[in-house]
Amino acid sequence: MYFLKIPEYAIGSYFEELLEGRHNNEKNEYLITRLLSIKTTLVDAEAVYQSLALEKLLYTITEQETISIPPDVQLSGTVPRIITTEEMEKVYTSFFVDKPGSQKIGRKVYGSILSNTYYNLCPYCSHREVKTVDHYLPKTKFLSYAITPINLLPCCSDCNKDKLDVYILEDDKMLIHPYFDDIGVITWLKCKVVDNLWPITFSYEVSDITDPVLKSRIEYQFKLLKLGKLYADNATREFNKRAKSLVRVYNSNPSSKALDFINDNFESYHSENPNSWQTKMFEALKSSTWFIENALPSVQSYYQK
Repeated sequence: MYFLKIPEYAIGSYFEELLEGRHNNEKNEYLITRLLSIKTTLVDAEAVYQSLALEKLLYTITEQETISIPPDVQLSGTVPRIITTEEMEKVYTSFFVDKPGSQKIGRKVYGSILSNTYYNLCPYCSHREVKTVDHYLPKTKFLSYAITPINLLPCCSDCNKDKLDVYILEDDKMLIHPYFDDIGVITWLKCKVVDNLWPITFSYEVSDITDPVLKSRIEYQFKLLKLGKLYADNATREFNKRAKSLVRVYNSNPSSKALDFINDNFESYHSENPNSWQTKMFEALKSSTWFIENALPSVQSYYQK
């Protein structure tokens, strides 16, 4: 979980261009005419979203499965006075996402969201590669935000699949929002070495946090996206790869060099991200009495089997 800069685009800056050249006829019930009539509605909704998110009140937002055409807009009696979920999904898929390589504005905005990352890492898990865009609030239930950039996040395929359209509008169940929740300023992740278990095994959980609502939100996301297992599995694999180097420095000076090796790795990862699973893995190793006093002398014999 890490903080991202706000997207460079606002919906009002590209909405009309997004609709240029699209079919607008009786067959699609003059969809483009209807969409153009709700531009102000979408711009206003974006402002509400941002205000609520900044105040940590996004859980109070109203669900919406249709968008009404403003009453002052003149339409033929046969033209619907709403935009449906299916229509906004089409706008997102066909107009916004479009096709790879498209030079149209929708794909340009989509691409800017995909690239708004830290070394292409998913902001939900901070580990896997970004592959897609996720709706923080699902487009099927919050129609006004289907193509609103501040509701669209770069995401890995696994987090996108685990999250799906899951959401709970409660203050302590809202996922951490990468554009509005900077949790990098606190210690929220902890790890420990599991004593008396070989191969060296780690467990991860959410740290004690003084803000109970924030702690609950992080724990909810941690469980939903299976981050504990993801981090523990990766730490076990990482230790296995590092075991040979650790044994070499330990054998050269058992009294200190292995601890120097662990601490150097900890400081390197900590300077980049204090809450990464790698930082916490090395912190757990240097803090584990069992590992330092009992396991470390046996690492060579176990990992060379």
